Amino acid sequence: MPGCTKLDLAHAGALALLLALGGCSRQNTDGPFEIRRLEAYWGNGRVEITCEQRLQLSSEARRALEHGVPLTIEVELILRDMVSRKRVSGVTRRYEIRYLPLSEHYRVSGIGTHDVATFPRLRHALAELSRLDFSLAVGALPTGDYEVLARSRLDHDDMPPPLRLPALFDPDWKHVSNWTSGPLVIGPEA
Repeated sequence: MPGCTKLDLAHAGALALLLALGGCSRQNTDGPFEIRRLEAYWGNGRVEITCEQRLQLSSEARRALEHGVPLTIEVELILRDMVSRKRVSGVTRRYEIRYLPLSEHYRVSGIGTHDVATFPRLRHALAELSRLDFSLAVGALPTGDYEVLARSRLDHDDMPPPLRLPALFDPDWKHVSNWTSGPLVIGPEA
């Protein structure tokens, strides 16, 4: 190019490379999981937990689902002592969403349970998982302050092998909530 030095062309090449790489690191804005509310109550040796969440799948995840790839959503709960941070109890529940092409419905099933429900739309299937109730058998707990921690995520380990690697690195497959905590106070009268 007339009027351009080799140094200018090198800078232009470097700038083009940076712009191209910047396009590869896009932010995932259409697929987050979020725990919105977490409440816990103790009574008769059990901790009853209500978890409300918002689950939204990215277009990549929806496309995989519609092409026969079942998706597993995992919700992990931990009960721990607030002072010592010692884990008292915990549970992990897993739910599978599967598209049924013949009926054009979505099936949600609790893995390890007999709970199965079918829905005409994906948004209805995700709404089924928006409020979950858990019960942890913990026995007698000493008086004190405790907290319940929860997070939900899309389990990449249950995906078919060809999708696992892209799911680990592609931001469109990043479906994980932050850890959310809720208080649990056990008083002397409990």
